Amino acid sequence: MATVSGALAASSPRLQNRRIEHSFFQAIAVLLTVAVIVGFARTYFLAGVFRAKLPNPLIHIHGAVFTCWFLLLLAQSALASFDRVDLHRKLGIAGIVIAALMLPLGILATAEYLVREAAQQWILLAAVMPIAELTTFSILAAAAFLLRRNPDLHKRLILLATIALMGAAVGRMEFLPFWHFRGIAAIRLVWVYTYLFIIPIATYDLWSTRKLNRATVWGSVFMISLQQGMLLVATSAPWIALVRRMQSWGI
Repeated sequence: MATVSGALAASSPRLQNRRIEHSFFQAIAVLLTVAVIVGFARTYFLAGVFRAKLPNPLIHIHGAVFTCWFLLLLAQSALASFDRVDLHRKLGIAGIVIAALMLPLGILATAEYLVREAAQQWILLAAVMPIAELTTFSILAAAAFLLRRNPDLHKRLILLATIALMGAAVGRMEFLPFWHFRGIAAIRLVWVYTYLFIIPIATYDLWSTRKLNRATVWGSVFMISLQQGMLLVATSAPWIALVRRMQSWGI
């Protein structure tokens, strides 16, 4: 009897910690989803989603698929909280499909934007933002899939992959101070705002284990390095040639 009581007492803190962990990651998923809704509220969500006045059907499909990613993030975090690992894994297949669609749809949407705004002088530079974010997302999401049997790494990489997409939403939050930044400085500032979403994850790591999880460290370093590194080539001849080629698709 004493042995059973001791086992229950020992498992209780672990169970409590697991509940706290599930609640935390679910809260971050909600935070990211709310941020996306706020960013795209005027032009998409409050405009009726499919009734929104978007340029063409491609952008509607792009918006719908990206929205599905955030809905999936909410569903997966909720299933983990309810210990429905079986459903979580099955729904993960849908996550792979959605993630696989997001890269080509994002590239096509960027090409459409390049054609539609071709007369604007800043358009060649502006394209670096979605391409950098899509590249970062794709690599982090792929890493999360490959490491799906390690929950601690998997869920952090999924959140970081999602954070990598937040620039478009944050850039539309007109209430944030942008101090009249232009060009590369404006893109860098928007990304700095998105990096703030990393802070709660790192804080939770330090609170729960007294150290940063390696997925938090290397995922964040990769995201920041790739995005900031792409800004260094955004005015180079090879980058301009790439953007011009995308414009030639005539989408």
